[in-house]
Amino acid sequence: MIFFPDLVPKDKYDKLSFIGKMFHILMESNHRVNIIKIFNLPMDFIYDKKNIKKIIGLPLLIWGGISILVAAFGLFSPSNLIKGVLLQAFFWGIIDAILGLGTVLFKKEFDLVKIKKILLINTYLDIGYIIIGVILILFFINSAFLIGNGIGVIIQGAFLFIVDLIHYINLKKSLK
Repeated sequence: MIFFPDLVPKDKYDKLSFIGKMFHILMESNHRVNIIKIFNLPMDFIYDKKNIKKIIGLPLLIWGGISILVAAFGLFSPSNLIKGVLLQAFFWGIIDAILGLGTVLFKKEFDLVKIKKILLINTYLDIGYIIIGVILILFFINSAFLIGNGIGVIIQGAFLFIVDLIHYINLKKSLK
């Protein structure tokens, strides 16, 4: 595992909370956050039955929260295109945040094989969302608001595609 002595002393690292370890791993030595690094954690850390809820739920919860906050700025935009993008950010953000929170707080242990299947299905659904966004743009070329909605659906679908695919690939490797 990568260790950054300037961030956390080595003897204190094992005492960090799960969130603290994730934050530590997300930080690069130049102190810029690198979100993708979370998916390069060792398999036994990511996909044991205790941590999988947090590993799957936290990105959704964080993305949902960010989407909702960004969408709040849509109220002040004079652009119908931006309003369309941010409307999608708001509604998808609510859904993502609820799913993320529900996943983190879910009481029962997850069946990792079922989760792998769900992630594969979700990956295909995410491709469908992206296609729907493209269709909105192509069929409603004269409406800036609907084009913005199409762009918003593409952004949200692309995020979910990347997250679901990374989780699926890592979970598939860990189940071998």
